[in-house]
Amino acid sequence: MKYLLLMITLLWTGTALAQKGSLTVTERSITIPPAIEAPAATKPQDGVYYYAFQQGDVVLVQVSPEQPGRLLNLEVQEYASGSVIYAAKGQKKIKDLRFSVPQKAVYRFVLRSANGNPIAAQLNIKRLPEDEGKRHFNPNITWQSRHDTTWATTTEKVAVKGELVPTTLVDKTFRVASKTNLSPSRIAVPFKLPANTTHWVYWIGVGQEPVKELQNMTGLVTKGAAALASTVSPVAAFGLGLLPNLPQVKSSGSIDYYFMNKASADKFVADTGTGWKPYAFGQGSGILSDYKLVPVAQTPRPADGTLYAVFHNSHILTGLDVTLKVVAFTQEKQYTTRQVRKPLKIDTYQVPIF
Repeated sequence: MKYLLLMITLLWTGTALAQKGSLTVTERSITIPPAIEAPAATKPQDGVYYYAFQQGDVVLVQVSPEQPGRLLNLEVQEYASGSVIYAAKGQKKIKDLRFSVPQKAVYRFVLRSANGNPIAAQLNIKRLPEDEGKRHFNPNITWQSRHDTTWATTTEKVAVKGELVPTTLVDKTFRVASKTNLSPSRIAVPFKLPANTTHWVYWIGVGQEPVKELQNMTGLVTKGAAALASTVSPVAAFGLGLLPNLPQVKSSGSIDYYFMNKASADKFVADTGTGWKPYAFGQGSGILSDYKLVPVAQTPRPADGTLYAVFHNSHILTGLDVTLKVVAFTQEKQYTTRQVRKPLKIDTYQVPIF
């Protein structure tokens, strides 16, 4: 009898000492839900509690229903492995449950009512650190979203860049009369860029000398342009990158040119003096020849889609012949098939982080 009393005393003393040096992880009133299927390990649920413990911890657990006679189930699992380290069913209470933690980990405490009715209870979990250096470990966890993606490989038809196709929009020579002539000394030439234009080139020549120099470019084509010389004009070859430049006479002349929308072009041709405004991407004053490659990104887009090249002869007595060439370049559409890896399904779940 004395031996039994001694063992009880020692057990109570050991428990009391353990409780004295322990740290509270949680001490809360809970409602234990009825027994259901095993809870998923990917998200928190009612009656499931997650806490982290440090290596060497001794975990102390107590669950006390507020009303006697209520039966409960408890299962303690290591979260990462899913291994069950304690399981009990049909218990009136859980008292002085102890287990050691071999390595730092998160544990799941799954509580369920054994009789199908919710149970109001007190949950008390403590940790007894292995040494003083581990007393300040934080057992609380936060939830972080993770994603699992299921991929599928399919074959699809995709557009790829094809060859550049030149389209001549303007190729004409016209007379711009002198200021004293009854014929107009201001001329406007309209043109529209086709859809899918990547860039365009204009070339302007006044009189015969620039035109002859442009015609002679077929004898000066660089490697790569020679094979196309019979079918592609020098202006188109320049836009295709087959010629480094086009002829440009540096002498001064009497022709001014601008690019405008319709409203400004009408006022310019009518010589109203004010109210017209040129675009900034290309203009020249007193030229004999000029040219430029204009990316479509730098090209204004008037409401009607029409650009106007306008010319003014500032010479008082002499009318001039002006040649204008405008070539646009579109990207030819081509298609190919390729294997494409696409997400078929994305599952989102949460994991505890400590």
